[in-house]
Amino acid sequence: MTRMVARTISVTISLVLLAGLLSLAGCDNSALEEAQQEARKAKATVSALELSIAQSEQKISEMKEELSIVRETRDELQSQADRIVEERDQALLLAQQAEQVITELTTRASGQNSAAAALRREIAELKAVVAEQAALIEELQKDTAEEEPPPVVDPNGADL
Repeated sequence: MTRMVARTISVTISLVLLAGLLSLAGCDNSALEEAQQEARKAKATVSALELSIAQSEQKISEMKEELSIVRETRDELQSQADRIVEERDQALLLAQQAEQVITELTTRASGQNSAAAALRREIAELKAVVAEQAALIEELQKDTAEEEPPPVVDPNGADL
């Protein structure tokens, strides 16, 4: 595009100069001055256009650099977003697994609590039985202590 503008400017200058030369061939001094003035205007216009083209090229170059930086930043952000999504998915999976483990442990604990309660009842019943038997043993020992001891018999048959 820049080459096309430069070529157009070059052709324009050539035409202005050619027009000026043609008018010089058959004109007086005023026509010559007018042609020279037009040539100066054309040169000034060409200089202004060349400056504008240079500035535009510089601006395009800067915008290309900016676009490159934006693309790099976009790619980095996309990579970070992908990594974050993957981490989120892993965390979600871990949370689901933890929830399952908690449910299983709660179920086990509930069963263990029931078993522990049953064992406590059984222990209490056994303690009651032991206490009853201890009391019975004590009573039997008292009863036997109050009775007279049986007579001792001599193995030869005589009373002692």
